[in-house]
Amino acid sequence: MLGRRRNENWITALAALAVMLQSQAAVADNRLVLRKESDNLIAVELSNTDAVAGFQFSVNGRGGVTFGEYQGSERTSEASLGIYQYLKDDSTLNIVILAPVRSALPVGNGVIGKIFFALTKNAGADTARVFLSKVVLCTAQAQYLDVTATQVEWNLHAKVDSKQMNFALNQNYPNPFNPSTTISYRLDKPAQVRLAVYDITGRQVESLVDQHQLEGQYTVKWNASVHAASQLASGMYFARLQVGDQVAVQKMILAK
Repeated sequence: MLGRRRNENWITALAALAVMLQSQAAVADNRLVLRKESDNLIAVELSNTDAVAGFQFSVNGRGGVTFGEYQGSERTSEASLGIYQYLKDDSTLNIVILAPVRSALPVGNGVIGKIFFALTKNAGADTARVFLSKVVLCTAQAQYLDVTATQVEWNLHAKVDSKQMNFALNQNYPNPFNPSTTISYRLDKPAQVRLAVYDITGRQVESLVDQHQLEGQYTVKWNASVHAASQLASGMYFARLQVGDQVAVQKMILAK
């Protein structure tokens, strides 16, 4: 039922945007920029010289990039923008953003959203890449706006000598799981360790480890059915291991 409601909202949002786009293009200087904010977060920044009432774009990942949920920002919240999203598959996220009737996002510059992501094992891939496609912007008067979109790309194997990865986070087992799974990791030297579980919105749902540990192999069992706050729904979760100032993430699927 929830999945059907989300699909209906997505279709309704697309229909509303299509109505707004029955006009010729307007000349504008707008730029959508993707920026890798951390090891599991991509920021979407907009620099716009015209007020924008409607957005449509797809976020695409390559090189083992898998997406969680798109989250709006303070900038979009202040403009009361509605955000509709559809995760077509792990590496394609479709977004529609609409302003209220006779309203628009004011001219300005700043983050309009963030996307939680993880990297899966992808033999042969040297780089990870996130880019935008099918980008459409329009005004409250249903005019197209010119827009330039940039991508973000990084080397999966590049390491700085002073920041060698001194640990490894393994894929949880079993995966998918219900209701419990085992997360294992290896430390090559003593370090401050923090292991936590996040949902697709980037919200922390469980803290599993937060202490200094010696080198060695570690296993932690996570039982999703005994979550303190509430029963967790089926879906995608992320195990995030932080060792010192370095981070590794693994995608986990809870299937009830």
